[in-house]
Amino acid sequence: MTFDYLRQSLFFFRNHLNRLALIQLPFLALLAFVQFQLIQQLPSNTEDLPMEMVQRNMFISSALDLALMPVYWGATLFYLQSVLQSQPLTVGRALALSMTCWGRLLVTYILSVLAISFGLVLLIIPGIYIGIRLAFAEFYCVMEGMGPVDSLKSSWEKTADFFWPLLQGLALIFGVLLLAETLMGEVLRDQKGAMMLVSLVIQFLGVLPTIFAYRIYCVMKADDQPS
Repeated sequence: MTFDYLRQSLFFFRNHLNRLALIQLPFLALLAFVQFQLIQQLPSNTEDLPMEMVQRNMFISSALDLALMPVYWGATLFYLQSVLQSQPLTVGRALALSMTCWGRLLVTYILSVLAISFGLVLLIIPGIYIGIRLAFAEFYCVMEGMGPVDSLKSSWEKTADFFWPLLQGLALIFGVLLLAETLMGEVLRDQKGAMMLVSLVIQFLGVLPTIFAYRIYCVMKADDQPS
């Protein structure tokens, strides 16, 4: 069953690669460019790194990431939904719709990250478990219009019956992406430009876990429909 969902997710990604790239890559490229510029500002000698500059650069990078993430992820989720409704959105329309849920999606992400981080502190496994149980939160937030807390609660409730397929599929996808990034990092260690391009591609491929989780979310919703 898990491999069927994975195959379907890859098929969806391949068929909608262009539109997904147009939604996400401009934002990912902007983030990568800003982060690269911030790194370039730092002294080459790590012993001379001023802590205030490091903290400032980290704040700028994190703030920009938080500001943009709900835009392109919200647009991605609206696009996924529109395709399954046989009414694919244009890139512009998907991005416009994402602005309608920017605030609540941002808070949903922040609460999810805090919960997962707390679990990771408790010897990693609880963090993984919490991450799986909150895998549907963004779907409830964007597609059902729920608030952050209700989205997390609904995800926690509904993922109980789909925990193992989610765990198996997400672990496989993340594992492959991590392995690919590690191997490419070793090969291109001294080529910063190539490494930035690889990092950008890997970040874009991060849409695959979302597509996979959404596929299972759709199965769950179908099961909940009265026969």
